Amino acid sequence: MTTHPIPATHREVRLIAYPEGKLTDEHFEIAEVPVPRPGPGELLVRTKTMAVAAVMRTLMAAESPVPLLRPFKLGEALEGPAVSEVVAGSGTGFAPGDLVTTQTAGWREYAIVPAAEAERVDADLLPDPGAYLSQGPTAYMGIVRIAEVREGDTVFVSGAAGGVGTLAGQIARLRGAKRVIGSTSSRAKADVLIKELGYDAAVIRGAGPIEEQLRAAAPEGIDAV
Repeated sequence: MTTHPIPATHREVRLIAYPEGKLTDEHFEIAEVPVPRPGPGELLVRTKTMAVAAVMRTLMAAESPVPLLRPFKLGEALEGPAVSEVVAGSGTGFAPGDLVTTQTAGWREYAIVPAAEAERVDADLLPDPGAYLSQGPTAYMGIVRIAEVREGDTVFVSGAAGGVGTLAGQIARLRGAKRVIGSTSSRAKADVLIKELGYDAAVIRGAGPIEEQLRAAAPEGIDAV
């Protein structure tokens, strides 16, 4: 168990302008604010490792294009998954020093999170607790358990340039897939999939009928999606 004195203030990263093009430092500010105190059923946690996911850029808009996901609000700290250390939260079943993953702690040194939403982390299970934030398990389960990819398969991965898709294609290849095809939204992303991530071909949304692109990319058919 490790404990740390609770400071009076802490830092958080806020979005202060919606980017229309390239994201730069000018879109953010680092603010120093009082460290909050937990109420009943809440934990005060100290962020150790925070996730930086592609979807965060998508949510830096006035209106979210992703259903059910709230866009970041100007002047507020960015939220996202993190591995955190419990600092305080009596009566919650957690003790100071426990490691937990949370979905909303995000880009700040300290955060208040509902104890019911915190998941305990076994620090000895993985070489680095930050691995709990990886999208690798989702990709692995999709390829191995859901699609049941086998040696010699031709595999199609939708959303191939995303956090899960980039890993799914590589896992399919390691499972022995003969041909791996992905869908994405631009030629630039397709080039990365093929040149850097082991995909054999890519279909591009908006570049022509998807069925025709798929027939050209997989003339012998697709075994797993």
